[in-house]
Amino acid sequence: MTFDPAPPGEQRVSLENVRHLTLRYSRARPEKMEMCVEYVGGRIKVFEVERYLLERLLEQIEEQEA
Repeated sequence: MTFDPAPPGEQRVSLENVRHLTLRYSRARPEKMEMCVEYVGGRIKVFEVERYLLERLLEQIEEQEA
């Protein structure tokens, strides 16, 4: 994973080293999602993110592809 130069407090992530990305959520905590990222080389990292933000991001990506 590489980080591009960004203003302080902001990180930009390159996805070129990502092999597999999975999103999971639980009915027990519907406002949160887990984003599991498997990198080239087998390293896995899990992030907890706001479900609302991911849904908006996916909507934006779909609109750009249309």
